[in-house]
Amino acid sequence: MACEKDHVKTDNVIAMLPTSQGGVARHKCAACAYEKGLENGKNRNVTFDINGFISVLEESQKGVRRHKDPLEAYSIGFFHGLNGRNNHIVINEKHNLSNNMAHFGLAQVGKGLYECTFSEDTIFKHAMSTVHVASGFELILKARIAQEHPYLIFEKLPKNSKVKDGIVKMDDLLEHGHTITYAELPERLWVTTGIKLPSLELYETFGKIRNQIIHFSTPNVDFSRLVYDFCFKVIEPLVNDWWDDTLIEYAWDHDSELPTYLFERLESLGLTSNYAYKDYQLVKLNT
Repeated sequence: MACEKDHVKTDNVIAMLPTSQGGVARHKCAACAYEKGLENGKNRNVTFDINGFISVLEESQKGVRRHKDPLEAYSIGFFHGLNGRNNHIVINEKHNLSNNMAHFGLAQVGKGLYECTFSEDTIFKHAMSTVHVASGFELILKARIAQEHPYLIFEKLPKNSKVKDGIVKMDDLLEHGHTITYAELPERLWVTTGIKLPSLELYETFGKIRNQIIHFSTPNVDFSRLVYDFCFKVIEPLVNDWWDDTLIEYAWDHDSELPTYLFERLESLGLTSNYAYKDYQLVKLNT
């Protein structure tokens, strides 16, 4: 049955959602899903059978609703509904949460960048730098999404029956929640902030190589080149824009001579930075 409801206001949100043409969600009304999520978010209904709801949802391919993902629409509606009920400790401390995630992620990326700047003096050092950078950037992306709302980085949230005093705390999220995966982060970042990664292809390639390293074996690739490309083509532009910061500072923490070698490496690889190293200081260039 086709949906005939008036979704004029809701369609403004639906227009920004990703597409979906598979499974039980195919051709279902994303606007209806968003509005149900909004209702459940306001009422803090976390036991709702979303899959059952989607399976019997009316169909709609009108205008901006064409091929839009109702599951994503429900999720966004749910979190929008929660915005008016910021009683949980996790939500009240969202800035501390996102800042902590961002700085730890930046420290991990800095460690990886440092490791691949110098010669590989220990076995697998450059391969491990790939793991550090991927894990660090995953945290950085989650930190930026959590600035909008901390629950947006989760695909599974604690149920009311699992929360002892009715107030969601970090321990509840760690024990009963489940965050979204590396592969899902670009889509969630875009749908919640409107921000797209500078190179999705490089992001996906980097993730596949990281997975190969930690699950199988180290591939025969130039890890140093790979890490530098990923850091300065994907991560650094976002860090510059979001927090007026640079990965170089975090790599510099590991070696006082690092900037000299790092900028030499950037030049040899044909990569650029919004910073320069002058008189033993990092100087932001006018861009």
